Amino acid sequence: MSPVARSSGHAGRALAVGTAAVALVMGGLFVVSVVLADRTSTELRIGDQTFQGGKAERLAAEIADRGPILYGDVSGERSRDLILQHIGDDPDTGWYAFRAQPPDKPRSCPWQWQEEQRRFRAECDHSLTAPADGKGLERYPVRVIDGRIDVDINADDRPTTTSTTTTVIESGETPE
Repeated sequence: MSPVARSSGHAGRALAVGTAAVALVMGGLFVVSVVLADRTSTELRIGDQTFQGGKAERLAAEIADRGPILYGDVSGERSRDLILQHIGDDPDTGWYAFRAQPPDKPRSCPWQWQEEQRRFRAECDHSLTAPADGKGLERYPVRVIDGRIDVDINADDRPTTTSTTTTVIESGETPE
């Protein structure tokens, strides 16, 4: 006879513990997905809050050759396609980024660049036009940082801070 006696029931208990652990993990993931489902992509604040378009010099040359660049929104909302435009000869200035569709138009109605007229025309309604710089449209601030394009796609969603100045008179005397 063996000095170590066989025990029974360990396999069943191990299976029960493993099943319970998997069920807890799945339940936790479900709760997280339900909580996050009601949020928009701008509320999540995961990753960068700006869009890095690439090297300003290279993009300025590409836009001069082929026209403005359309960037599709890859977020879950798919509602913020944007157009990156460069006007002028200096790759550090003259940048514009704006919504790729006219106001109240679907994603399937992007602005189309009209090189001859130097303006945009809506694909779904040719009576709608926009100037080359997107003036009057929903625009996003563009900066060139260390030679690279940085588009602040969340500028309007970010809370602004205001500073207030309070003057305290310590001497007790009122200044004249």
